[in-house]
Amino acid sequence: MEPAATIKILSSKSQTIFKKDWLVKLISIPVLAISTVNFTKLITNVRYNSLQLILYYLYFILLAWLIWQGNVRLMLFIKKSIRLPAKAYYKSILILYAAIIFYTALVAAAGLYLWLMFSSEDGSAYNNVIDAVIIIIISALFITNLYEIFYLKEQQQDIEKRAEQLDIAKTHAELVALKNQIDPHFLFNSLNTLSYLISSDPVNARLYNDTLAKVYRYILINREKNLVTAGEEIEFLSNFFYLLKIRFDNAIDMIIEIKSVFAEEMFIPPISLQILLENAIKHNELSIINPLTIYVSVSSNHIVLKNRIIQKTYSPPSTGTGLNNLDNRYKLLTGKNIIVHKNNETFVVRLPLINPQP
Repeated sequence: MEPAATIKILSSKSQTIFKKDWLVKLISIPVLAISTVNFTKLITNVRYNSLQLILYYLYFILLAWLIWQGNVRLMLFIKKSIRLPAKAYYKSILILYAAIIFYTALVAAAGLYLWLMFSSEDGSAYNNVIDAVIIIIISALFITNLYEIFYLKEQQQDIEKRAEQLDIAKTHAELVALKNQIDPHFLFNSLNTLSYLISSDPVNARLYNDTLAKVYRYILINREKNLVTAGEEIEFLSNFFYLLKIRFDNAIDMIIEIKSVFAEEMFIPPISLQILLENAIKHNELSIINPLTIYVSVSSNHIVLKNRIIQKTYSPPSTGTGLNNLDNRYKLLTGKNIIVHKNNETFVVRLPLINPQP
């Protein structure tokens, strides 16, 4: 079963709401700062001249800005650092509220007590600090709720947009895969090979026919899916390589090394490995004298395909469409890129394995 519901599509624009709030801050911070100290009677205006009042209110506004901006940074940090499953969303909210209450109370109390030490207020003003801190905490939680609402709305819009892009990329990948497999040349070569085997090696002819059927069945079954298990994809790669091996004989070889049995339960976009295998065969010279060996290594986090570069005498220009499309699918699903490394001797592609658990 495809674990599409449990995979997180990461938002690259999740902080936009925090970058568009400058006007809200410009109006709200001074209003909240001035109204809070007056409502709680923390400041007695008649005791100060105009210059003192301006300086003190600027101090309160600065303190309110530190609390507001600090809570925004705290919210971003918690959302980036603590990722819980959707069903445990309330836990992340409780963590966020606890952190905001602690930070707001600490900064507000310290800032207000510090001001009282240099002010002309009498001892009764100290009793009003607690009331002011409570009001500031309530205001901070209310503002956090507003941020959270806009954040979730923006994230939902981003997810819908990415899902639409993923659907387009998946459709393109399906068309490319089906085109490659149902291409007349592929069918012609496959039927010719099968015809030859029927007369020369009936046992292998049946195996070839069964394997060809498995390849088509895998593509048709999984073309609607975003993800399949790495084990399924590796089995498909082995079947597909068998068809190529019959055609190219000893000019190609493939070695698969599975370093972690748990990796086979991880996930990968379907047809990914076939794209890389065809890419290696397309861009390298094949000969029995100098065979092309493709190494497939499966670790706990990646599947790596590596081959030695055997330069063709004539090589058509590469558009890179297959790798670009595969990279785009990965970015839409996970926010990660595939890793391609090429030098004069080797070509290596590293595909991240996807953990279905959040």
